[in-house]
Amino acid sequence: MSERLQSEAGRRDSNGAPGLNPLGPRGVFRGVKRGTILYSPGQLADCVYSIQEGFVNILRHSPDGRELILDSLGPGEVFGHAEVVLGMPRENEAVARTDVGLHALERRHLLANVHADPRVGLWLAQRMAQRQSRLECRMQSLVFKSAQSKVAEVLVSLAEDYGRKVSGGILIDYPITHQEIGNLTASSRETVSYAFMEFRARGLLSTQRRRTIVHDLSKLGEVAAA
Repeated sequence: MSERLQSEAGRRDSNGAPGLNPLGPRGVFRGVKRGTILYSPGQLADCVYSIQEGFVNILRHSPDGRELILDSLGPGEVFGHAEVVLGMPRENEAVARTDVGLHALERRHLLANVHADPRVGLWLAQRMAQRQSRLECRMQSLVFKSAQSKVAEVLVSLAEDYGRKVSGGILIDYPITHQEIGNLTASSRETVSYAFMEFRARGLLSTQRRRTIVHDLSKLGEVAAA
């Protein structure tokens, strides 16, 4: 595992104890290829998923075909649980953005785990609240922030979650295209590319082989907060 500013393996719950995995040993391991659609809007929510390796995008499509990425999840993240717990059909689309290894747990087994150990229910409630808070912050950014601020916000978040210290700054050890950043920020690819040009001109970052090195995270954070 690469050295990260925030290690997925080191996540803790609110009491400082290692995070409880609600899937337990009953989850069935699945390996899926990049681009695989794990579920789509309207489908029955019959499983909750836990990512072991790789990355998954949670997204929606507009009537004219535009794509908005609501969340991008990596190892240690759980998804698909809100609809399972609430007994609702899927509202979003989940797509493997890389080859992914994950565990899938059927709804009946998840509910059995909740009944057997109340801490599992609390864990799920905390994750649902955290996801909701994150989405609300994203929606606020999409509405009120400039395109440059939104792009900077994505880069700061990636640096904090997947950053690896290298000579001259922080390498964002997470492959992401300008189009994907545009889908995260409701911006065009050209707008994202222009923001990168501005950030490079100001010495805030540089790019090498489709990877971004942040040279001044503090100043990039100021742009994100503007």
